[in-house]
Parts: sequence; C-alpha cells; structure tokens
Amino acid sequence: MVNDVQTRSKDPKPPAEGYLGLLRLAGEIGREPDLKGLLEKILQKSRPWMRTEACSIFLPDPATGELVIHSAYGDSTPQLGSLRVPAGKGIVGAAMEGRKMIRVDDVSRDVRFFAKADEQTGWKTRALLAAPLLDGDECLGVIEFLNPTGRAVFSPQDEEYMEYFSGLVSSALVRIRAHDAALERAQVQRDLDLAREMQQGLLPKEFPGKEQAPGVEMFARLDPAKEVSGDLYDFFTVEPGKMCFVVGDVSGKGVAAGLFMAVTRTLIRATAVSGRRPMEILQKVNAQLCAENPANLFVTMILGLLDTATGQMEYGQGGHNPPILVPTKGEPVYEPSGGMPLGVFEDAQFGQRRLELKPGETLLVYTDGVTEAMNPKRELFGEDRLKAAVQGQVNRSPESLTQKVVEAVVKFASGAEPSDDITLLAIRHRTG
Repeated sequence: MVNDVQTRSKDPKPPAEGYLGLLRLAGEIGREPDLKGLLEKILQKSRPWMRTEACSIFLPDPATGELVIHSAYGDSTPQLGSLRVPAGKGIVGAAMEGRKMIRVDDVSRDVRFFAKADEQTGWKTRALLAAPLLDGDECLGVIEFLNPTGRAVFSPQDEEYMEYFSGLVSSALVRIRAHDAALERAQVQRDLDLAREMQQGLLPKEFPGKEQAPGVEMFARLDPAKEVSGDLYDFFTVEPGKMCFVVGDVSGKGVAAGLFMAVTRTLIRATAVSGRRPMEILQKVNAQLCAENPANLFVTMILGLLDTATGQMEYGQGGHNPPILVPTKGEPVYEPSGGMPLGVFEDAQFGQRRLELKPGETLLVYTDGVTEAMNPKRELFGEDRLKAAVQGQVNRSPESLTQKVVEAVVKFASGAEPSDDITLLAIRHRTG
C-alpha cells in the first residue's frame, strides 16, 4: 500500500506516551550544540519512541546535491554519512521534491523505492514513513522511519507524530546551521582582524626626523575602507642621504588585494637597492608580479628616490593618480600622469619625472580613494575638491596637511560608506 495523504485516526500507542515522549525528545534535541551530536541524538532516541526498527536522516550535499544518509538500526551505533542517494531518487527524493510526507506500507510495490540502499547495507525494508524537513520554502532534508514494530504498518497516528517531530528536527537543524554560520563569521572576522594587524605592521609608523632627513619632512597615513587594505605606502633609506618612497593601489578589495599588496611591498624592498633608478626598480618589480600573478591583479604606483638634504627627487609612474604640488605661492598644481600599472604586461612602459622641492613646498601623493570618495548623492570628491582642500595650506606640516585632506573627504562624504582605501603621503621641503 502506498499512501501519501492520510486521514487521522487513533493508534494503539497510548497518546500520553507518544506526546510525552515527543516533549522529552524536544528537550534533548534542543540542548545539542553541534550537528554530529544532534544527528546521533535524533537517531538514537527517536527510533524506540516511534517504535521502528530503523531511522534515517537524509541531508543534501551542497557540492553534489546527493542525499547523504545518516542512519541507525536497532541498538547499533548510528552510522553518519555512510551512504548516498542520487538527488531526486527514491521515496526520500520524492518527499523532498514534493515537500510532503509519504507513507509506504509495502516498498516492494512502490517503484520509487531505492533498493540499492538495502543492497549495500544488507537491510530489508518493508514499510517506511518519510517526511521532509522544512524551513519555510526550503527543504533541509528528509527524516525516515523504517519497519514499524508491534504493528504491521504505520498508522495515521504515526503520521501525526511524524509531522510534529519533523518540525522539531527542522527547527534544530536551523538552529545548528545558524550557530555554525555565526561561528564561521566570527572566525572569519578574527582572521581579518589578524590580517589587518599584520598588514598595518608592515607599514612604517616612525617618520624621519631632522637628523635623518635634514632637508625634508615626511608623513603618510592609510585609512582602510575594509578590514584588509589593497593600498600601500612605504619609505626606507637605500643609501646615506637617499630615501625610496612609494604609494601604491592594488586592484580589487579584500584579502587577495591585501596579499598582493604585501608581496608588492616585499619585492620593492628587495629591488630598490643603491644604484638603481626608479624606472629600473619598477621594471624589475613588474617582471616579478607578471610572472607570479594567478589572480590577475595589478597595482598602480608612484615610486621615487628622494635626496633628503636638498628635496630633489626622481620618481617613476605606474598608471597612478598624478601627485599634487603645493607651492609657497600660487595655486596647487597636479604633476603630469603617465605609465602603466604593474602586474599586467611584462613589457609595460612607465613614466618618469624629476622634481626639486623648493623650501616650503609639499608634494602630496595619494590613492584614488581620495578623489573617488562619494557622498550620498554618489557624487565624486574629485580632483578639484582635492585641489581646493590643499589650497593655501603651505604652512601646514605633512601630518597636518594629510589630516586636512581626510577631514575634507569625510565632510564631503556626509556619512556615506567609504568605497575605497584612502592613502596619503606628503613630502615637504623644510624651511629651516
């Protein structure tokens, strides 16, 4: 007999035993903190309560769609994940796809029965009762009881118990899934926080004083939009009186961009040695990035060599935003842009520029997180607003100037979520 919909009637099992047992099961299931323990508890406790020879729970494998069988037979230890049923196959597949309970009194007469499961286990299924585990419109799996004991077939009362019990199991699975998702999010957040700390640790925080750099003063800051930044700044001495400085912006966001940034910084530090000019450094770094770049990321960059006594500099341009010069008199001026990003083409061409800062002048290098910052109307901060922000700020220190720019961007954004990292590096020729 095959019966997908039954009318309710009395069962020989005493109602108190059935519903009190259901309440006890609800309490025990509700205390299980993980999926393995939950499955074992359901399989061990529900079979004698339902008075059946076996119980199975079928949960879909997200990767294949197959239904993974977790089962218990008699007094044996539950077997978790021991067998699989192809998606949509068997009576459990029909229960899952139809989102309804199915009762079969004689599986030999039901063409939907997946006999291969019995063949693999040596078990003999006579009758079964299968119910979908529903969470709204989503079916989480199927629970199935096999071969009722003390009676020939499952009864309408069994179906009623099954309906309540499947709801309890569904709720428990949803709770476990939400708990696991929360733990995973927490772990991801911890990993991101650690990655951010490590990344911030790569950035220099102590800036050269007058003894180390008698002719210039310098300050840089990086304000990440997310936990991990794709921007970078760096500066370091390559030989007495000469310092390498760099500002870069990696394409993309998140951990991949952060890792690419770290690799780029490492390559620059290894390549920028005494005697090499900015163009040569960019070419060598680009060759390394192109050779080992499976994610197809790229980085724009300004990389220069600075004479710390005179303020003279030579810098290479790798498709980056043009720096802005803040003179002692007149309006700020954008330097010419040029070059191609690094990490894309092995034969990429880069621009180069020579500049001598006069006393009191400042060169501000920045990433597009400044000019592409948006307000709630989705308007861009843009180059004109950046120029206005540094207009007349000639007497500000590099640190004060970068703070002024960030304040202007924040005011313009009016609470809008930052869309990109903001990085600024200011180099000023000392006036005394």
